[in-house]
Amino acid sequence: MVETGIGRRSLGGRSVDTADRVLDAGLAVLREQGYDQLSMREVSRRSGLTHATVYGYFSAKQHLVTELYWRRVQRWCEQPVAGSEPLERLAGVFAELGQLMSEEPELSVAASAAVLSRDPDVARLRTCIGTAMTGRLRRAAGPSCTPEILDALSIAVSGAMIQAGMAYGSYTDMAERLTSVSALLLRG
Repeated sequence: MVETGIGRRSLGGRSVDTADRVLDAGLAVLREQGYDQLSMREVSRRSGLTHATVYGYFSAKQHLVTELYWRRVQRWCEQPVAGSEPLERLAGVFAELGQLMSEEPELSVAASAAVLSRDPDVARLRTCIGTAMTGRLRRAAGPSCTPEILDALSIAVSGAMIQAGMAYGSYTDMAERLTSVSALLLRG
């Protein structure tokens, strides 16, 4: 796993290995049982850690899922953006995002619900996710992209991801729709 230091209110001297162990157990439970059945008690059992230890790292299942999602998004956002034209770069970014979300469908669906939590730890991660994704969109859209267009692209991505998470279309469809929206926005 990626060392982010974004465990509960930062790791503050706690073990990255233990945080990774909890996250690995949480992802295994999520894959097998889905978000609704995910429980911190089962994560504790799977990780071989006490309930108190698990809650020392993650305040709730929403926090754990959002951290898992953040780590995936962070790795994706750190990848270089390819293409010579803004629309080509954005289409590539959206295709990569669709692929990323499709690779872990249980996590993607769970993240759609978890990131909306009012938990302060989730709120902090939600800000990190939004900031990283907006930065990737900014790099793809290029220096001539206005703040208004970037804002519209960010809103479109958020909405498309929620719709795909609710099964109103696939993540591949999401990427294609976002490319169409981008073409409209870039044309002005």
